[in-house]
Amino acid sequence: MTGKERVLLAIKHTEPDMVPVGDQLIVSRVASEILGRYAYTGGGEFSRDTIELLYRGERELLVERYVEDTVELHKKLDLDFIRVGTVPSKNFCKEDLPVKIGENLYGYEDKETGGYSIYKFSPESGEFFLVESSLEKEGFSALEREIKAIEKHLSEPITFKDKSVFDGWDRIVEKVGKEKAIAFSTGIAIPMKPIYLEAALLYPEWIDAYLEYQTESAIVFIKEAVKHGADFILGGGDLATGKGPVYNPSIFRKFLLPRYKKILDVSHNAGLPYFFRSDGNTRPYWDMWFNEIGFDGFAEIDASAGIKLKELRERYGHRVVLVGNVDCARTLVSGTKEDIEKEVIECIRDAGRGGGLILTSSNSIHYNVPSKNLLYMIEVARKYGRYPLGLP
Repeated sequence: MTGKERVLLAIKHTEPDMVPVGDQLIVSRVASEILGRYAYTGGGEFSRDTIELLYRGERELLVERYVEDTVELHKKLDLDFIRVGTVPSKNFCKEDLPVKIGENLYGYEDKETGGYSIYKFSPESGEFFLVESSLEKEGFSALEREIKAIEKHLSEPITFKDKSVFDGWDRIVEKVGKEKAIAFSTGIAIPMKPIYLEAALLYPEWIDAYLEYQTESAIVFIKEAVKHGADFILGGGDLATGKGPVYNPSIFRKFLLPRYKKILDVSHNAGLPYFFRSDGNTRPYWDMWFNEIGFDGFAEIDASAGIKLKELRERYGHRVVLVGNVDCARTLVSGTKEDIEKEVIECIRDAGRGGGLILTSSNSIHYNVPSKNLLYMIEVARKYGRYPLGLP
């Protein structure tokens, strides 16, 4: 059975030959360890590398290496799905690239709004993170300019005019699309920043415009993704910390629920299951997500927030595909082999029967996960994940 067949059967809540295994992201550092060469697969260093290669006019090299490394990594690990992404347009303009303002420090300017942001890559943590922006400095005046620009774009049709952004995706599908399931990401969210959360209460029409543009863009992306061989969507957007939601579920109901129903209709009409992703303690949203909206699956299930697959399976049965959730905050970073084995077995035992489980980390294989721990997670999953499951 191919990985693609395995994933598609699991999504239908049917038992394949074994529990499908994968991850939504394996960062370049971990991929480099596994492949024995510097790899370009994702994460903060990939964001930095993308900018540096575009500075040198090496966009085609970037695409070639992204495809080569992603395909070889997933083949070597024998993973069952690949989450693909778009690449910079072959028509990119160097004048639109961020300005390098220091070592691993990049400044972005929005010529339309006059806004700016500064990002830094940390070689120690592998993160590519925001250090300063006009939104933080100017507050609502900067956000208002952003919203006015969005409203202008809402009056125009949203289309994928430049298909070259799918160059890497298409090459991956050509190479392994018959063997591996293809996932992609698109979703809508209120950013977890104070300025947007305050605007949801003080200027709700701004958030409506912001989310409406995201919704229309997501719909266009879904319709285009079908043409490029997508099998399912890892969508959603972060909205919680380990302690709980960053905003009341009534905010989600008001701003996001009707828009997600619209997105879900489009994805289902296109034949694509839609999985919601958010780490943190998301329990207050679950009934809305799975009973009212009807998301097909749930990913980034946060083990460090105390969420177990057993709880979700007992509560929602086989209406929801579960993607997870070996703890990547603790177990996969510093756990022993025994710790990893225990968690993998627990995930398979508690959620694997009858299909509906795709085993992954609880979020991603990030910069601080030793490659040996990823390899052991996969080894244990293959050992104990064969159907019919013999686990007690």
